[in-house]
Amino acid sequence: MSDIFNKINEWSYQRFARFFGIVKPSDIEFDNKMKKIYDLIINEKVEDLDFITKDSGCSFDECVLKIRYLKNKRLIGDYYIDIPNKIIKECSSEDEILLQKYVPYIYNKHLQINEIALRLPNTSINNLDVMQERVYKDIKYLNDKGLLNGISFDEVDKKIVYYTIEKHKNEADTITINCPNCGAINDVNRHGKVRCAYCKSIIEDK
Repeated sequence: MSDIFNKINEWSYQRFARFFGIVKPSDIEFDNKMKKIYDLIINEKVEDLDFITKDSGCSFDECVLKIRYLKNKRLIGDYYIDIPNKIIKECSSEDEILLQKYVPYIYNKHLQINEIALRLPNTSINNLDVMQERVYKDIKYLNDKGLLNGISFDEVDKKIVYYTIEKHKNEADTITINCPNCGAINDVNRHGKVRCAYCKSIIEDK
């Protein structure tokens, strides 16, 4: 497991959380929590999210976010996170087929709804609107079930926002600094200053 966990660290987890608008303070128990969640899901096959939450020492929302982070790092497979019923389980064969249909377009090419529709078999100029709506519904379904990693879904504009792309955009204009007070990461304009989104302390790029 130690080799597996060389792929993750608290800094990248905080960066992942910020993509979803969540700011996290530094957590000295981060490594232990991640290892416990991984062990409960992969080795002990626990499906009860309340049990995983309690046993790992997390809050419920924190536990779900950490599971999504592990999924994004490809450390756990295609698990369905059923938040209303508070369970996590491997997705059904039907969902797996649907997921694999879109994996090349999402993870490999970072395409949008209309671009995916254009590349699907049987799409033509006559049925393009229908195919786009089908893609939209499929992507929304997969995302609602927690089967897609590293994206957020803008349902109003029907747009996929990619974590990897947004991270690179931010890196071009800003520098990421850990708050000296709470340890939360913040994007700061180069040679500028900002209040920490978590504890409101002043952070400065000197």
